[in-house]
Amino acid sequence: MMTELHEQAQNAILKACDKIDIPAKLEYRGNGYRADVMAFANNQKFAFEIQITQQSLKKTQERQEKYLADNVIGCWLFEKEPAKQHKELEHLPIFKLVVQQNNLFVSLKERKILPIEIFVQDFIRGKIKFCHTLNPLPIINVRFVEMKCWKCGTINHIYYLAPFQSACNIKIIRDEQMWATKKFSFHPEIIKRIKDYSQTVKGEKLVLATVKERYSQTVGRSYISFGCSKCDSIFGDWYVQEAIFDTWYGDGVVDSYSFNVDFNLNMKQELPHWCHPGNHDFCEKN
Repeated sequence: MMTELHEQAQNAILKACDKIDIPAKLEYRGNGYRADVMAFANNQKFAFEIQITQQSLKKTQERQEKYLADNVIGCWLFEKEPAKQHKELEHLPIFKLVVQQNNLFVSLKERKILPIEIFVQDFIRGKIKFCHTLNPLPIINVRFVEMKCWKCGTINHIYYLAPFQSACNIKIIRDEQMWATKKFSFHPEIIKRIKDYSQTVKGEKLVLATVKERYSQTVGRSYISFGCSKCDSIFGDWYVQEAIFDTWYGDGVVDSYSFNVDFNLNMKQELPHWCHPGNHDFCEKN
C-alpha cells in the first residue's frame, strides 16, 4: 500500500530527473523487480527504491541482486535504515530519507543532508560515489588559547589544530601524543603561517608562546614545547592539553585562523563511505 510519503518521494525524484532532462518512469517493471522510479541516463538505468516500511538488510540485498543481475544501479532511500546496516557498502547504496517541514531530504549518514532533488541529480551524474579511503581537505584550522605562565605570570597564547575535515564532511582527528619529539602542529610551515598571522591587524593582539626544544624535569628529557614568551619557562604538555580540553566543553578559544597548505597532510585512512564532495575532489581521485 502506497503511503503519502512514498508518493511524495516518487514525485520528487521524477521532478529532479525532469529538471535535468533525464527520462524517468514510475513503477517500472523489469526482470523480477519493479522499481519505484527508474531513471535512464548515459546508457545506464538507475532504480530508486523508496522504503517506508521496515525491511531487513538481507531482504534488501536479495532485491538489490536482481538489479545488479540486470545491470541496473539500485539506490535505496529508507525512512528507517535496516537495523544491521552498520557499514556502508559499495554494492548496496542505502541512504536515509528525512522529512523536514514537509520537505524531503536525503542524509548521508548524517555527514551531509541534501535536498532530495540535489541528491538524485548528483547520484545520477556521478557526483556521489563510493570511496574506500578518507582524505582531509588541505585546510588547517588553528585555535588560540590563553596560557598564563606558571613562573612569571605573563599571559601567552598557545594554539592547537581543530579536527580536519574531508570534502564529504567527515571529521578527522590527528592524534598526537604528549611529550612527543615531533608534532604535526609544530610543522615549520604551520609555525611560520601562525607567526605571519600574529603580525596582521587581526592577529596582533596575540602574545604567542614560543616553540622550541626545552628540557622537562617531569619527563627527564627534552622535547619541542610551548614556552613563555617572556621568561622562556616550559609549558608542560599535561597543562597544555588540559587548557585545550577545557575549550572543548565551553569557551576559551580567543581567536581562530584558517589557511590552505600545499604539503601532504599524510592523514589518508581506510574508511569505506559514500562520498559527496561538492566542489572538491572525491576522497579517492581514481
